[in-house]
Amino acid sequence: MARRRAPRGQATVELALLMPVLMVAALFLAQLALAARDQIMVTHSAREAARAVAVSNDADLARSAALAAARLDPQRLRVHVEERAGTGNVAVRLEYRSPVRFPLLGIVLDDVVLSGEAVMRSER
Repeated sequence: MARRRAPRGQATVELALLMPVLMVAALFLAQLALAARDQIMVTHSAREAARAVAVSNDADLARSAALAAARLDPQRLRVHVEERAGTGNVAVRLEYRSPVRFPLLGIVLDDVVLSGEAVMRSER
């Protein structure tokens, strides 16, 4: 009659096999949280840029106001200013390429393009 062996070390082997999957999942969740934070900053920056343009009526101030409002990489930020005819409103749209901050995920994921838009009444 064959003797059953005790499954010593089985949990250690299972954990060792599962650990890379858990680490990639944790990195993915951290990247998702950083992208969500960047989206909040882009929305806030769009609002500040629209306010700057509405008050000063100078479209060139939109970019500097957006960059001053949040810590965004200037090389990854695009600013579009549009004065809506007949309404007296100014619209500012920001596009920001949020970088993948973990090299391991950079193999699988590309930069995420985030956008934010704000419309304000021009205060001429």
